[in-house]
Amino acid sequence: MSPFFETPAHRKGEKNFERARAAELRNDFERAKEYFRDAAKAFDAHFAQQEQAGKEIRPSRLAMAGICYTRLGRNQDALNVFDKALSMKEIPDAYLHAGYASAKIEDRTGTLHYWSNYPNWADQRIIATALKEQIASISEEGDLQAACEAVAQAVQRQDRENEKVRLRSPHNRTVPPKRGY
Repeated sequence: MSPFFETPAHRKGEKNFERARAAELRNDFERAKEYFRDAAKAFDAHFAQQEQAGKEIRPSRLAMAGICYTRLGRNQDALNVFDKALSMKEIPDAYLHAGYASAKIEDRTGTLHYWSNYPNWADQRIIATALKEQIASISEEGDLQAACEAVAQAVQRQDRENEKVRLRSPHNRTVPPKRGY
């Protein structure tokens, strides 16, 4: 590799995001957090570069960055990028994590908005069921932090189920196929 070649910031963000998600599947949450931190830093750099150049940021990169920000507790940053991504493309994980970020900052209206708009076509039965239960629970006075915990557990169960399906599939492709990132 040439000493003059530097990996683009968006690529560093994507690779570290993938590593973080893989670490979560292995229940290595400390390592996942490190990868999410590295990914967020790379996405921050990429967004600054794109803004300086006057270029649009891909919705998939916004969604990945938002997930990183959510995992790191940067909830307002997450909501900013999720809103931008959702204005360009319907991404199930953006609705899911934006609702989570809203709940973390005690925004009941935002939480209900995002989780209620989680698309039916996402084909993520475990997550969809948990969201419906939590929407009913928090519509009045339910505990938003308890809802976050329930949704986080559902996401973990769904990820494990998706991994089983992926490993059984003949081409080992991402499950579900239309994640948006």
